[in-house]
Amino acid sequence: MKIVYLGPEGTFTEQAANRFIKSMDGGQSGFSLSSLAAIEDVFEAVESKNADYGVVPIENSIEGAVNTTIDTLIFDSDLFILKQLTMPIEQNLMINEKNVGSKITKILSHPQALAQCRKFINTTYPDAVVEIVNSTAEAAKIAADFESGSEEIIAAVGSKNSAEIYGLKIIHENIQNNKNNTTQFILLTKDDTSLPKTECSTSIVFSTEDKPGELYKILDIFAIWDLNMTKILSRPTKNKHGEYAFFVEISGYDNISDVSDALTMIKRKTSFFKNLGSYQTIDDQ
Repeated sequence: MKIVYLGPEGTFTEQAANRFIKSMDGGQSGFSLSSLAAIEDVFEAVESKNADYGVVPIENSIEGAVNTTIDTLIFDSDLFILKQLTMPIEQNLMINEKNVGSKITKILSHPQALAQCRKFINTTYPDAVVEIVNSTAEAAKIAADFESGSEEIIAAVGSKNSAEIYGLKIIHENIQNNKNNTTQFILLTKDDTSLPKTECSTSIVFSTEDKPGELYKILDIFAIWDLNMTKILSRPTKNKHGEYAFFVEISGYDNISDVSDALTMIKRKTSFFKNLGSYQTIDDQ
């Protein structure tokens, strides 16, 4: 079974992919991992059956939703969510070991990682140039390839895993602004997972007509069936200014028939409806 993930090697998404594998077969063999350069590439690989599953981030507790993932789920994909993982994110500052003791002049990482560590960077390295790259692993690779010999000393923000892979020295651990920083990842599948299941969460997407009170009427359905909305996001439909699609996650339900009845009613009363799946949630916090 092939799993593709947002790479390169050494990212938190790779760690999430390995955690999903453990949840499916107890860590036994039978799965292969392959990294891809973009979230859209992960979706495409699963859609085209070049991979069995895909792993992408969907939300960070500090920086919020990963809009590329949300938008692709809503508008550009027919994939479903099979599992969701909440994983602690610990960011570290690392450099080539040969540069230890030198003044750091540039810090590289993915924009979300840099945002998560903004306070530490501004306080500890106020004069360093902060530069965005495609991933924390790419930042680690660049830092590993860079040896002193010029006035520039490059450091990277990333995971301990990437430090091990690229042979970097961690000089500051857990530098994120919030020590409870977590990211949610989803495991994508082409198989239909929309049938509600016990001890699962369910995500749907819908749009309403542009009339007063239409959204309230839909949200009232969740209240009538006593369903707990644990997430609600709005995304522009890209068709017309002021037109939105709403991404809703419901969790903690015991009665599957209530969920089915509520979703049937919502589908009838919305102009657009999409069930993204009922899925197991894994909390590694």
